Amino acid sequence: MSQPDLSRLRPRQIYQAMEKAPIAWIPLGAIEWHGWHAPVGLDALTSSGLCKLAANDLGGVALPPLHYGAYASISSHPWTILLDQEDCDILLRLLLKTLSRLEELGVKHAVILTGHFAAVQGEILNDLKEAWESEWRAMKLIILNPDSCPNLPIAPDHGGLFETSLLKSLEPEMIDLSELSDEIIEETNPAGPQRRDPSHPLYGIIGADPRGLTESHCKEIREHLLTWMIDEVNAARS
Repeated sequence: MSQPDLSRLRPRQIYQAMEKAPIAWIPLGAIEWHGWHAPVGLDALTSSGLCKLAANDLGGVALPPLHYGAYASISSHPWTILLDQEDCDILLRLLLKTLSRLEELGVKHAVILTGHFAAVQGEILNDLKEAWESEWRAMKLIILNPDSCPNLPIAPDHGGLFETSLLKSLEPEMIDLSELSDEIIEETNPAGPQRRDPSHPLYGIIGADPRGLTESHCKEIREHLLTWMIDEVNAARS
């Protein structure tokens, strides 16, 4: 069982966690269409689940997930709410404010894990790290993006086999593959424009077909990412 996020902890529980390890785990996500089989909050659910597991293993507290992310090519898909280009500074300013307050509260390491892989999201996080490190800080910032995790058994995607397997490993009841058609598909490009056609059986899914999911995929991806997160944070703390 993973620990609950910060919003569900009483003050004494927070102080006890900080005494063990003054780490804040900050999960980022988005509200996006991921296919008929997955929730629109998938990105935040996966990053939050991993952060809570990491906090369980390494200590610290996991903050509630932030569900707003930067725009991407699927911005016009149903039930997708992403920040437009002119609004992306909102996310940067919000994260800077959060980090500043955590530093004041005695946190020594802040770990941001994004479950939203859009290229613009990565650019915002790069800008955030540059802004944070532009002056002396008592708190170290660590930014983790699964896109940069080495040797992943499945490449990161959008609603495909990677994201579906990861969420299935964390909250299995949130995935329902029976919502997808059983139509056989022959494609050479699983990220092609056909996946943006509402009539396509895998509409809005950019990546490997999630219907190929196996329980071993789920566990392998979760444990690989969790080990990577803990190793990265331990290296930054040494």
